[in-house]
Amino acid sequence: MIMFKQLIIALLSLLFVTAASADAMFQDMNGQTTLFSDLQGKWVLINYWASWCKTCIEEIPQINHFYENHKNNDLALFAVNYDALPIEKQQKLIRKLNILYPSLKEDPAMELELGDIRGLPATFIFNPQGQLSMTLYGGQTVKSLEELFLKLKSSENRPRY
Repeated sequence: MIMFKQLIIALLSLLFVTAASADAMFQDMNGQTTLFSDLQGKWVLINYWASWCKTCIEEIPQINHFYENHKNNDLALFAVNYDALPIEKQQKLIRKLNILYPSLKEDPAMELELGDIRGLPATFIFNPQGQLSMTLYGGQTVKSLEELFLKLKSSENRPRY
C-alpha cells in the first residue's frame, strides 16, 4: 500500500512539473502563432493595456517607437488587452489606438506565471533565457525603455563570479 501511494505521488508530481513547464503559445490577432521557447535569445516584453487607462493610451506611441527601433534585432513585444474584450472589439481598439506591435488574442499570464497584475499599464520583461527579469508598472517612454535596456543588457554581459 505504501508503494502504491508513493507511485501515485510520483506520477502526480511528474504531471505537475510537466504542466508547469508547458510552453506558452502566443497567437496574435493576425493568426500568427509563436511558442515562447522560440523567442529564446530575445528580450520579450508583454505589455498590458486597457482602453479606460489614460496612461496606457498615452504610452502606446512611445512603445510603438521603441518597438520600431528594435523589432528586427533582439526584441519581441506583445500587447495584451487587460479586459479580455471580444476579439472584434480588441481589433477596433487596436486600429483606433494605432498599436503597431503584435496584440495577443489570449492572455498568457497563467502560462508565464505572472501572478496578479496589480495595476496598468504593466510591462513584463523576460530576459533572453526566458526568465522574468523585471516588471514595470506605469507609463513608459522611448527614453525610459532605451535606458532600461542598456542597463539590462550590460548586466547580462557582465561576468559572474
